[in-house]
Amino acid sequence: MKRVLLTTALAASALAANGVQAQSITAGGSIDGRIGYGSNPYLQLNSPGGTGIGGGTLTGWLQSRSETSQTRLTGIADLSQNFRYYGLAENYQATLDHRQTISNRLSASGRLRYQDSINARNFDNSGLAGESGTIVDLLSIGQRTRTYGADGTLQWTPTSRDSFYIGPQYSHTTYPSTAISDFEQYGLSAGYLRQVNARMKLGVDTSLQRVKSDAFASSTSYNAALRLVYDFNEIWQFDGNVGIIFQKSGIGGTTSTPGFSAQLCGKYPRYRVCVQGSRQSAASGFGGLRTDNRIGANVTYDLSARSSVNFAAVYDVSESRGLSIIPKQKYWELSGGYSRTLTDRLSAGFSGRYQHRDYGSLVAGGDSTVSGYAATLDIAYKFGRLE
Repeated sequence: MKRVLLTTALAASALAANGVQAQSITAGGSIDGRIGYGSNPYLQLNSPGGTGIGGGTLTGWLQSRSETSQTRLTGIADLSQNFRYYGLAENYQATLDHRQTISNRLSASGRLRYQDSINARNFDNSGLAGESGTIVDLLSIGQRTRTYGADGTLQWTPTSRDSFYIGPQYSHTTYPSTAISDFEQYGLSAGYLRQVNARMKLGVDTSLQRVKSDAFASSTSYNAALRLVYDFNEIWQFDGNVGIIFQKSGIGGTTSTPGFSAQLCGKYPRYRVCVQGSRQSAASGFGGLRTDNRIGANVTYDLSARSSVNFAAVYDVSESRGLSIIPKQKYWELSGGYSRTLTDRLSAGFSGRYQHRDYGSLVAGGDSTVSGYAATLDIAYKFGRLE
């Protein structure tokens, strides 16, 4: 499978390098290199110490576009060599996205994805959820995780003020090198949104999620929430919902708890800021269905037309509902960096990340907290079509 993922990246990269000229087809990508120093990249207990780091990322994409559709294939291969103690870390991702305008009132989108990673935050580090909208399982950081899945959405806008959506999701996650429980989840989301006035939209979001685990009892989650989208001005927008989460487990019975998901974002000429928070049901190899509480923020500031800095933070408290003995666990992360564009295709900078996890009572004795960090000098080259 790793060869398939690497081939995906190389195939899109090769097409970009050869300069695909068809009007409806474009291709591009980037090669990133880094060198630096870090410690405990897998957030293991009793870390042996720090190590030098060298690595790189190859990203390739191929896109086909017409007046009514867009299809994009993306492949990512990320390798990081730790010169002492921790060895080679490999992360791969492949996605196929499609968007289709069926009529003036009906549109559809879908995604197929595969990820083979030892740290999911390598791919989904800009917000609280991954690109697919699912909650990134922070509890599995440091464990080899393989996930494949699919999701889709059908959107109907019968009037200029009303919009309906419905869409299924499915994913299967395995942990090939540990005793963590493999699981699959599938569900359905649906909702309605109405434009009340020039600044406000109101609606309803609903979802059904089913989690089947190899080691834990199967669980089901239902969520119903009221949604508000509000434009304070041309810069700031709020988008959030609040409701009730109903969870049913084969062991733990049935429970209900408040749930919400919200983000407040501002886009200024030189900087962008987004604050996010959520309390949602999410699946994990640690105990099956869990309630995930998360808050985060990210900021990007343009120092000039060619240079920028970025900062991101996330704090997570997770408690499983699939098995009563699985304890509450905490995780937080800080990251940031600087990038300067040297030419249209070449850029350089530096970046850093600090991760901290509290295993709670999963650790029988001694300190239950672990930390890991990395700081690197980075260089990136873009090829093919520039975006």
